[in-house]
Amino acid sequence: MTKSHLIIVPCHGIWKSTLLDSNEVNLGQLPEHWYLAPFQYEGNDHLAFIKHSLRAIIHLLTSTNIDKSLLLFSGSQTKKSAGCISEAQSYYLLTWKLLEFFQRNESNTSVLNKISFDDEILSFLKQITDLLKVKFQEPMSLEALFTDYINTEEYSLDSFDNLIYSIYRFAQLNDKNYPTEITISGFGFKEKRFLKYHAMAIDYPIENITYLSSEPKPLDYSKQQLDKYFNDLDFMENKNALNLFTNDWYGRKEILMNKKSSRNPFVRIPNYQGYELFDLTNLTEDDEQFFKTFIKAKMPWSRTEERDATSNE
Repeated sequence: MTKSHLIIVPCHGIWKSTLLDSNEVNLGQLPEHWYLAPFQYEGNDHLAFIKHSLRAIIHLLTSTNIDKSLLLFSGSQTKKSAGCISEAQSYYLLTWKLLEFFQRNESNTSVLNKISFDDEILSFLKQITDLLKVKFQEPMSLEALFTDYINTEEYSLDSFDNLIYSIYRFAQLNDKNYPTEITISGFGFKEKRFLKYHAMAIDYPIENITYLSSEPKPLDYSKQQLDKYFNDLDFMENKNALNLFTNDWYGRKEILMNKKSSRNPFVRIPNYQGYELFDLTNLTEDDEQFFKTFIKAKMPWSRTEERDATSNE
């Protein structure tokens, strides 16, 4: 069956899958189980990564027609110290392992309590386990879930890449059919970036995008401390992302390109030839003119009067 619904989990770190501790199972529940940037510790970002993954799977399992949906973890090999392991691959493997662990120990509260996951993560795990049992005519195995409905996109180096490369990867896996509906499961403070900047830059209709938000969560903060934390987060999002993408829609100018280069220690080159819909290699300085000339009303998903009339027939 041809798929039409793309679910994206933008990845932000790499799980240390080989880290073993005789006293602790490694399910990504501790910050030391991850390769993290310094700014990712305060808000326990690693737990948000897990929530992004689980919420995406719940959305997949509760979609109107799962056979028309594909979930992609999106993120490249961004950490030299992690070796040639992509963010996407690590999320994929961790989420599978986490669900296997929960299924084996669902009735063993003493084991689950030792993992110290918060109630929201445990609730997500239970929802997924229950859906796999009762949602379909026959119970669905984790193997079927992860091999038939979930895959990876392993070239993205920033949020714009997460969107456009996931669309290309979707087409690559779907007989060159592009998604007519997109769901993104990620940080709430990045929603504006995806919808108002990236979707606009590729002419993807915002009304066809659903955004699922899970935020960072500092522990034991007072209301005043939390307010400051999230205000600082918004400030940094504007400074380090929105202000830059305002003047560089496609992430091709010096500042954003340098960021991408710093996240590409293994010099990965995207392999989407034949699926790319516009050429960014010779992008002019005028992004708006480039958009009007090569993208607006020209994408398979673009809203045009002709397509609107056809869809309303």
